[in-house]
Amino acid sequence: MSTAHPLTRIASDPWGSLRRGGAWLHWYLKEIMGENAYIHYLESYERRHGTREGAMEEKAFWRDLTDEQDRNPKARCC
Repeated sequence: MSTAHPLTRIASDPWGSLRRGGAWLHWYLKEIMGENAYIHYLESYERRHGTREGAMEEKAFWRDLTDEQDRNPKARCC
């Protein structure tokens, strides 16, 4: 385990630090925009059922999600 000061690591590999920061920002934006909802659904399905077999296809998942939002509108921008 490295005990180097974070600024020392950034100075020694600025492009690597920038890539990691960009990757984190990309992940964060996908999370808050809901883009990862299908991935989270698959992970949850697998935890409950022990397999991903039988899970909804991605297109059906998004259709079901938007239909549910139309039936039960909550606080949202649109």
